[in-house]
Amino acid sequence: MSVQAETRGVVTDTRTLGISITIIAAIAMMLIVFPDGSKTSIGGIFEWMTNTFDFAFLGIGFTALVFLIVLAASDAGKIKMGAADQAPEFTWSAWGAMVFLAGIASGLVLWGGTEWAYHYAWTPFGIEPKTPEMFTVAQGYGIFHWGPTAWALYCVPAIAMSYIYYVRKKHIYNVSESCRGALGDLVDGPVGSIINYLFIFGILGAAATSLGLGTPMIGGAVASVLGIEPSTYLDVFIILSCTAVFTASSGLGLDQGIKRLSYAGTLISLAIVVYIFVVGPTGFILGLGLDAVGYTVDNYIKMSTWTDSINKSGFPQAWTVFYWAWWVAYAPFMGMFVTRISMGRTIREIVVGMLVFGSAGCTLFYLVLGGYGISLEMQGALPMVDLVNNDGVAPAIIEMFKTLPLAKLVLIAVAISGIVLLATTFDSAAYVMACASTKELDEGQEPNRGNRLFWCGAIAILPLTLLFLGGLKTMQTASVLVGLPVMLILIFMMITTVKFIREDRSQ
Repeated sequence: MSVQAETRGVVTDTRTLGISITIIAAIAMMLIVFPDGSKTSIGGIFEWMTNTFDFAFLGIGFTALVFLIVLAASDAGKIKMGAADQAPEFTWSAWGAMVFLAGIASGLVLWGGTEWAYHYAWTPFGIEPKTPEMFTVAQGYGIFHWGPTAWALYCVPAIAMSYIYYVRKKHIYNVSESCRGALGDLVDGPVGSIINYLFIFGILGAAATSLGLGTPMIGGAVASVLGIEPSTYLDVFIILSCTAVFTASSGLGLDQGIKRLSYAGTLISLAIVVYIFVVGPTGFILGLGLDAVGYTVDNYIKMSTWTDSINKSGFPQAWTVFYWAWWVAYAPFMGMFVTRISMGRTIREIVVGMLVFGSAGCTLFYLVLGGYGISLEMQGALPMVDLVNNDGVAPAIIEMFKTLPLAKLVLIAVAISGIVLLATTFDSAAYVMACASTKELDEGQEPNRGNRLFWCGAIAILPLTLLFLGGLKTMQTASVLVGLPVMLILIFMMITTVKFIREDRSQ
């Protein structure tokens, strides 16, 4: 089917488009006019939220995981998204690549190689810091934070929205519609509007967070290769490069654009990981990896439910609760994107694909990148712990890559991979925003090209502006605040999914 045929008769929802633009402008003005006040207020609210509702965030993560496992194992797992004879629109490899890269951006490379260094110095469960035991525990905690629970938070809206769209044939991309079973007609009023615009704010936060994490790493790689100092202007060049890549991809559409970009990002990123695994201490990486996975499995429930309410170390609030709030805030975005690419897949396939493939991919990055970083620390070849805790994750990961054979080629690959990963996330976000601002999309249809290209520019402009004003970090934190109300939305989605499946099966 041609792009013209796919977009024929598609009508852009100008009201949603207009209100979305207003929201973007309002956020930008607040952060531009009151930068210090915004930073202080948002930081205070975030600290209050993570300490007051820590039990709720931990609870929703564990509940989502159990809910999906039970759903996939039940007869409902056989329900197909589309007609009974509908073949999947995308192959497993294409579907998996798009899901994985839309969900992780360039943050996985950064945190995969460095998160252990934070945990090594600031430990959970009262373990003595900076001891040999903590290398295993630190690796295990990173794997946990990017594991099945995290992907379950993404998967809940994916199942809820896909069921509404493909099984109930409600061909609109609204987050609120997937809450109808729990909220009834309230989704047609102000409550539904609030739900839908929280989703927009979450996407803006996803863009800001991806840029905030990815740009310094890419800039550091480019600066190191060229022998120049990192700068704001270099960061701007990187953002513009990403914008050019994902704008071209978005113009080509889902099959010719995002799918191919996801393939490229996957191949380059995996090539880096495989290279490090081969030229690095392979045996050590495998041994430590097995130890870390074993620790995570042994302590999964404890990690999932630990608030440290007695000793009040603040570790679970600063790490696990933050991560869960982060994943929750972006969950509706991922749900909508996965819905668009999951025609022809069963509930079981979506759940298994996201939980297993997503977790396995993240674990691979953590085991190899983290294992190599730990080996450098233990051998005294590079003080990774000091670099991470004193200079930050981006400079530390660049120094780690510099220790590899053919370091310049690796850094070039890291820069290219980072740009492609960022472009994939922006591309997916722009595509989803275009879907959300379209009145109706039949199965297989795409939003108008002009609508897609508009969102490419709109999503890039805000982070680019905030980069000069120093508000990018504040935007990241503010976006995570959306996690609190979105947590309720995920509960509504689970209730709606169960209710609609029961209703439809009883007919």
